[in-house]
Amino acid sequence: NALGEAHPSTLTSIDCLATAVQNQARYREAEKLYRQCLEARKNALGEVHPDTLASIGNLALALDGQSRYGEAEELYRQCLETMKNALGETH
Repeated sequence: NALGEAHPSTLTSIDCLATAVQNQARYREAEKLYRQCLEARKNALGEVHPDTLASIGNLALALDGQSRYGEAEELYRQCLETMKNALGETH
């Protein structure tokens, strides 16, 4: 049986593929995969799930690699604020 596009294992595989292409400095391709993974994780797991937050951080790294620092910073800040709200300031 196939797991399906939104299955957590499938999304982890997409994230790993994105990391592999990012490590080869193929940042635009990685960005596309990270965005795909992020949207699917938001839908399947919710906005504050740790995997969703990891996807936001990974997307920010891909943007950073393209010198899109403002966009990357915005995502890093979004991720940080969501973590603070979900986990508390002292976690």
